[in-house]
Amino acid sequence: MTKDFLIGRQQIFDRDLRVFAYELLFRDINGNAAETFGPTAASNQIIVDSLLEYGLDQVVGTQLAFVNFTRENLLSETPFLLPKDKVVIEVLEDVHIDEALIQALQDLVQKGYRIALDDFVFDERWLPLIEMAHLIKFDIQKVTPAASGWVMERLKELPVRFLAEKVETQEQYREYRALGCDYFQGFLFSKPNVVRGKRLETSQHAVLQLLAKINQPKVSIPDLARTVSMDVGLSYKLLRYINSAFFALPKQIDSLNFAITYLGIREIQRWTSLISLASFPDQPKEIVKIALIRARMCESLAAYLKLPGTEQFFLVGLMSTIDQLLEIALDDVVASLPLSREVKNALVSRAGLAGEALNCAINYECWNLDAVKFENLSLPEIGKIHLESVSWANKICRVLEN
Repeated sequence: MTKDFLIGRQQIFDRDLRVFAYELLFRDINGNAAETFGPTAASNQIIVDSLLEYGLDQVVGTQLAFVNFTRENLLSETPFLLPKDKVVIEVLEDVHIDEALIQALQDLVQKGYRIALDDFVFDERWLPLIEMAHLIKFDIQKVTPAASGWVMERLKELPVRFLAEKVETQEQYREYRALGCDYFQGFLFSKPNVVRGKRLETSQHAVLQLLAKINQPKVSIPDLARTVSMDVGLSYKLLRYINSAFFALPKQIDSLNFAITYLGIREIQRWTSLISLASFPDQPKEIVKIALIRARMCESLAAYLKLPGTEQFFLVGLMSTIDQLLEIALDDVVASLPLSREVKNALVSRAGLAGEALNCAINYECWNLDAVKFENLSLPEIGKIHLESVSWANKICRVLEN
């Protein structure tokens, strides 16, 4: 039996748009969902291998993982193989409810697992499951706000939380937030969404100018040291990151010049870029994480095919959420920066190989698998690169937060 699989993630946000969890999305190499593989053993193999062999921490970091389970998965006790403090057991809407299923879920709840009911539409047959559920998910493309509100009112005495999924507009988010939904999921939060203009502050502009300059191919070590040293906070952060255990250096580095000479200009370019990106404290951390995943994935796609100029691919991915960080149209941000024509075209028009790599990263991120392609790489190869990029970004974010 093949063990090739793909894993995707979609963010689940709380009412303040902080990441609460990720729903894990499974497909085989032909694009079939995990629950359609056929025999229970195959479904279990895919789910367990992907989570246990690769590791939940590598995929979701410190957040929870929502995982879909079929009736057969639940009855075969597959969820017990996963850590109860890291997963939410998502019961699919078409599951057959009987005493065996109810008992299986009761056993999970008694052991401390959390239960979510997917694509919920009220029916009396769901009552035994509702009493055990921790979360109820509304597919707002299938149910009306009035119907969702009626369910929430009827169940208000129960300690259950509500999640609106497939949220695609700001209006939908505001409406379901007003109704009392606690969590939100959908493409609105996963793709660039500029909702208002924002004046570019001087400090942010300086950081962006620095970010563009240090990624120029001909910048010298003395020039880079002078540029970084112009910002005391940036210099301090750079030294802290270099001195962190992440680098596993044989000795601590106590000066910027020595740090740049020791590590080399390309490595300093990369890390200064990351630090620069982290200089937007008022924006959701998830936007920064998305940028890191895209940057690493674009670079890795290029490296996998041994393409030249992988640092350019990295910069394209890194800058791809800058419009969200600044809440300014991407065209306007890119026009204000001394980026190369190739980088600008890749960002704005998705032109060139770097633009194609960015398209590939974004399509995988949005689980648009039919559009996921890059040169002659296979879907499993791209999926592996994505997972490695997610793991790398999670590690970097832990460093950035210290």
